[in-house]
This record gives sequence, C-alpha cells and structure tokens, in this order.
Amino acid sequence: MKSNIYEESIEHFQDKPIVTIAAGTTCAYLGDERNLREFLVADETARQLRQAGHVVISLLFDDSFDALTERQLRVALNKDIALIQRHNEWCGKPIGSLPDPFGCHSSFSDHFESKLLDRLRRFGCQPNIVSTYSLYTKGFYQPFIEDILTRYDDVLTFLKNKFPDYTPDKLFWVLCPKCGYLDSTSIINISGKEVNFSCTRCDNVQSVVIREAQGKFNWKLDCALRWALFKVDAEPFNTAYLEPIAGSFAVAQSLSREFFGGAGVFPIQYGMVKMDRTLSFKLMESVPPKSLRELLVEHPGSDIAITSELMLTSMSRHFVMPDISYLDYIKQLLPVWLLTPESLTLEQRELVSSGIAFSNHFFNEDVTLHVPSQNDLKDEAPEIILAVSNLVASCIAVRQSDEFSEEEKTEELKRLVAAIVEQKKKVYTRLRILVGQDHGLPVSRILEILPLQYLRLVSTILNLTIAAADLQPASQKQPVAA
Repeated sequence: MKSNIYEESIEHFQDKPIVTIAAGTTCAYLGDERNLREFLVADETARQLRQAGHVVISLLFDDSFDALTERQLRVALNKDIALIQRHNEWCGKPIGSLPDPFGCHSSFSDHFESKLLDRLRRFGCQPNIVSTYSLYTKGFYQPFIEDILTRYDDVLTFLKNKFPDYTPDKLFWVLCPKCGYLDSTSIINISGKEVNFSCTRCDNVQSVVIREAQGKFNWKLDCALRWALFKVDAEPFNTAYLEPIAGSFAVAQSLSREFFGGAGVFPIQYGMVKMDRTLSFKLMESVPPKSLRELLVEHPGSDIAITSELMLTSMSRHFVMPDISYLDYIKQLLPVWLLTPESLTLEQRELVSSGIAFSNHFFNEDVTLHVPSQNDLKDEAPEIILAVSNLVASCIAVRQSDEFSEEEKTEELKRLVAAIVEQKKKVYTRLRILVGQDHGLPVSRILEILPLQYLRLVSTILNLTIAAADLQPASQKQPVAA
C-alpha cells in the first residue's frame, strides 16, 4: 500500500507520459486559507509527477457561468452595505457577465481570477485558468448542449437507474434572453427541436430552438463534460465528494463516460480543513508561503484542524534557515534584521513582513530589538567581561577577514567559542544577555548571523565598560589562518 496520494498518483500514471490535472473553483470572491488546500494538493501532485519524469498540464476551471449569490456578493464587496445595495441586482446573473465592481478588470470573474492567481503564485502554484463563461459564450459547449437537451430524458433515466439516491433539480439552467438571469428559469418541456422554459424573474414563458439555447449544465454534468473535453486525468476531491452512492465524483465520472466518451479520472483525495474563525485570513500574512504550503500538502489525506496551538507547534518545527526554526527566527533574528533593512534580500524582506505579523497575531506583541547597554553587564565579574570582549572582537575580525571562505569562517567561529575554557558557562550566559538571545541558537551561530554593525555596537559597549572600570582593554585578535 502506498503511503500517500502522491505515490499512488505516480504509480497510477507510470505508463502515461503526459498527465492533465485539473482543479475547480468559482471566482466570485477570495476565500480564506481553507480554500488553498485543493489547489496546492493538485499542484504538489503535479510537481511530484514532473519529478518522476512526466509532462504535466495543470488546469484550474473557474465556474464563471454560475449565478452570483447574495453571499458571494457580500463577501466579494467586503460586507460594505452601500456597495452591496448598489449591486444587489446582479445576484442571479452569470458571474462572468458582470462588470468588475472595483473597475480594474474586464469582469467580476476576471477580477477574482487575477486575485486568486496572484495568491497562488506566492505558493509556487501556477495553473492555467479556464473560464467556463468563455467556453459557453464562445460556443465550445454548444454541440454538447444540443446533444444533452435532445437526450434529456435519456440522461435522467440513466441517473435514476445508476444513482437512485440522486435526483437532480435541473440538468440545464437556461439563461433567460429577456432579463439575463440564470437562477430563476425552469425547463417546462422539450418538444422536438425546441426548449420551452419559464422565468420567474420576469414572468417570461418562451420557446427557443435547441441549437440556440443559452445556459449552463448543472455542476456534475459540467464536470463530466470538461473532463472529456480537456482529457483530464486527475482532479482533487475531498471525502464528501467521493461518496460512492451519489457523490459528485461518482456521478460525474459515470456521466462523462456514458455521454461524452470520457476516460476514467483519478481522484486525488485530500482531507478537510477546519480552522478557528479568529485565524481566518491571518495565516497568509503571518506564515511564510513555503511553511503554509507544507502544512497543507505534507499529509494530504488527513483532516487538519488549524488552531493557534497547531501553528505554534508547526512553526517551531519549520526551518527557514539551517538550524533556525521560524519561531526562533522571530524571537532571535528578526529584531536584529530590522537594524539593516537596506541590506535584506526580497526573500528576507518577505520573511520580516510575515514575522512581524505572526508576532502580532500569535504573541500579541510587537517585534522589538534588544539594544545592548552597560546595564547588561551590571555586577558581572571583570574577567568575564574581558573574556566576552575578547571573543566578540575576535569574531568581528574573522567575519571581516578576506582570508577565509564562508565555510571556513563558520568553522573558525566555532573554534573560537569552543576555545573558551575558564568559566565557559558564565561567558556564554553574559554574551547571550548582552545580545538579547537568552536561549535557542548556539553561541557560535549567534555570532555568525548577527549583523556586523550590531556586533560592533556590542564591542563598543564592552570596551566602554572596560575603560570605565580601568580593566585591561579587550585584545583585537586577528583570526588564526586555517
């Protein structure tokens, strides 16, 4: 038995050089972190298949011909009452047919497609988006619409025989040509080459020729068609959709094979995500994308209950640098990075941004820098202060030297720290207090990652204390050649 769905996928497609993986959504608004899992599990499956030597096509279907709902509008407009009232008449019309309420894209669905793709790119996920509104309006689905409407009773009979527990409300939603609404139409009957339907929005009762009928299939039928049309090989589904008696996957799979000539689709099963409401939309700004991605895709089949406790535990185990977990970074390194923002790379700046947000959300505190002062040396024995000063001065000399490679500098810093014999514990403890790193990283690692400007400030504080106490000045040792 394979340990996870990724290994199962690799085995399942071992003889198939080109694999098409699809996922689906409705771009009517941006959901929170829970919505990410389907997309990222699909992308991780694609990534591992590519590593195994396959060519993988990644598709993301946007059900943009769906009728906009009041809930979708409310969330999309950030619950702005004035905006909702202004655009409430849009509810019931195809999302792809509506203008962008924010005025920056060609349509409502285009706006949120763009937002979703931007979000997914942060996680290294770059699918090819397919708008079903475009497929319908450009005629790609028209031959299939004609076929299904002509065989409408056959489809219903097939479903009744194969899935007696599934009785669809509608197979096809007619788009009313009079008012443009989709959600209030019902097919009265299909007679010959005409579809007779009614619309409760505008009290329209009308007949249209089948080949000219505009509208969309219900979701299961639409899914079946897209699988066949785009030759989809695999798609993620959670457990609820995989129920064999009348689950969406089983119904769509059978419809695809029976009416559209589709092949079998491999279900990429993933677990449900539950999350504390207080964390909604906070994880994406406070957790590095790589960390959040790993949390969602590492054990794809398991359900996840995201809580503050889980995030603290996960981030204590997720390493953003060698030997440095995300939590250690926030507590120990982040404050120091704020000293030299101009020297940070783009990746480091993003880490700073997420670290500050994490500290605010999960520790309820601001990130503060520990500024070394002579108070940090109060009541310390003179010999300990001298030893710390000598160590810091030697480490500065090593890090400034051109004689060492970066690897050699690391080893030399370890040697300098290990060379302290007399009262080693007291020297280490006092240095940690001075730089505000009372626990966590090894002393040599602290001396390696602290900015040189900060170490020079530490050295100045030490030398001022030594001078004030009339102690022997700290030696400015030169590094010993490797």
